[in-house]
Amino acid sequence: MAETERRPNSFSLLVSLIDRPAKALAEIAAHPRWRWVLPVLLLVGAMIASTVLSSPLTTEQAQRVVEQQLAALPAEQAEMARTQVARLQQPAVMLAMSIGAGLLGLILSWLLASAILYFSVLIASGDVNFNGLFATLPWIWLPFALRDVVQTGYILYRNALIVNPGLSYFASTGKPVEDAQNLFYNVLGHVDLFTLWHLGLVFAVLWVLPRFSKGKAFVLMLVYAALSLGLRLLPALLGRAFMPA
Repeated sequence: MAETERRPNSFSLLVSLIDRPAKALAEIAAHPRWRWVLPVLLLVGAMIASTVLSSPLTTEQAQRVVEQQLAALPAEQAEMARTQVARLQQPAVMLAMSIGAGLLGLILSWLLASAILYFSVLIASGDVNFNGLFATLPWIWLPFALRDVVQTGYILYRNALIVNPGLSYFASTGKPVEDAQNLFYNVLGHVDLFTLWHLGLVFAVLWVLPRFSKGKAFVLMLVYAALSLGLRLLPALLGRAFMPA
């Protein structure tokens, strides 16, 4: 009973995640019950707030892109398509779809990440409790919640959406459609300080939970990064496959 009372609460772990991440993640994995609540609330709250606050600009951009595409169609065909698209472009509909897609994306990301990490540990002859590992996922995702907050603040300050995320500016052609199909542009778009922080927490999980050496944990972290990036590049790859040359 005394040991239970001495366990750090979720808010203490939130602070420890910054200055003592390995110790905090080990504690979360050892005692995972209800430890997921705080990070999940922070992640979902940041995602919803970011979506709601940036929705006017997102809706405006979507309408502008659709109009550009319809301009290339014959007049009658464009008018028919405009009527059909108008229903989906209503602000409330787009907001609901964006929030739903964000929630689904979070869940799928955690499931895929947990599978990659768990099977990577097993293949590397390690041993880890899946429940404990899965409990750490929302915590190592917190850098992305902070990214949502920072980017939303920037969007509100500039009153404009971020055109080139991460380091993608250095590969941008200034043509959104072409950039969206450019693999190098998409790779650089996922490179920022928040992603590096996330990978640092992944390294801590792989080092502490299965008790791997730092070298093995680092190699497995690189494997995780490569597989995660490959999955995130699927939309660009599909776009290249189905778009005409």
